[in-house]
This record gives sequence, C-alpha cells and structure tokens, in this order.
Amino acid sequence: MSRIDSANPYRVQGTVISIAELAKKNPNFVISATPAQIEELKLHDEQTALREAAGARYANQHPDQIYAQVVSEGKVLATVYDSGITTTQQNIPGLKLSENGQGLALAKTRLDELMQAISGKVIYSNFVQPKVSPSSNIPDSALPSVTARGLNEMVRDMDWARVRSRMVVDETPKA
Repeated sequence: MSRIDSANPYRVQGTVISIAELAKKNPNFVISATPAQIEELKLHDEQTALREAAGARYANQHPDQIYAQVVSEGKVLATVYDSGITTTQQNIPGLKLSENGQGLALAKTRLDELMQAISGKVIYSNFVQPKVSPSSNIPDSALPSVTARGLNEMVRDMDWARVRSRMVVDETPKA
C-alpha cells in the first residue's frame, strides 16, 4: 500500500483487476444497477449540475464589492469587502478582527484594525482583483431544489441490494 505522504500517493501496488474482470471471476460480488437506480443517479447529477450553475450565475451577478485594499510595495496585503468580509494574503501576528457588526460599518472597523496591525497604504479604487473572491451568501430561493436522494443514501441502498443478492446465492442448495 502506498503512503499518503509519498511522492505519488495514487500509485497502485499489487494486483489490479477491472470491475468487468471481477464480475467474471466472482459473479456474486458485482451486480448491475437497476434501471431505476441509474435514473435516480442521472436525476441527482442533473439537479446538482443545475444548482451549481445557478450558484455560479448568482455569484457573478451579485459579486462582493471591494471596499478597500491594504497595499505595501505593490502587493495586496489585505482586502476588505463591503459586506465586512476580510481576506489577508498572509498570517498577520496579533491581528484580531471584530466579529460584531455587518456591512460597511464592519468593513470600516476591520480596515482600522488592519491598519493598526500592519503597515501599508489603503486604496479605495483601482483595486487588484483577487484570484478568488469570497463566496456570496446565496439565498436558497435563487437555487433550484434537489429532489433526488443523496449519493450516500443511494450507495447504501445499492450496497444492501448487493448483500441481499449474495445472501440468496449463499442460501441456494448446492447440487
């Protein structure tokens, strides 16, 4: 078995067998999914993809607006958003950001706290766009619902069906 911290943690050591070969060698070990199970998995995948696409559209239409950035030597040290969300590019020793408040009031408070903890210049325009913006709080009403069961529940049912089919084979009298 390969170690997680090895150079290639996904390297396989030992005999490798495909599911098709396993099904041929041990027909009781692998069973086919039923048409109903396949449809349910397909529905889950479709609904999840629609939900993710809606989330991405909402985030693009409602981006978190940058309130200010703290810059030093051309590098952005911190970004403060209108919502009060604050991101820093590095761990800043002794920085304790307020948790009380929301919106611009929180943004202003956090910017003051940042300026006490680090040296830099505050800019209020011509921002350096961060590679990843913080996730927006997307209301559930903006997302399509997922009516399909969760994957864990489906897999549990499929596994139980496999176990039941093996029980039937094991209980069949041998000639």
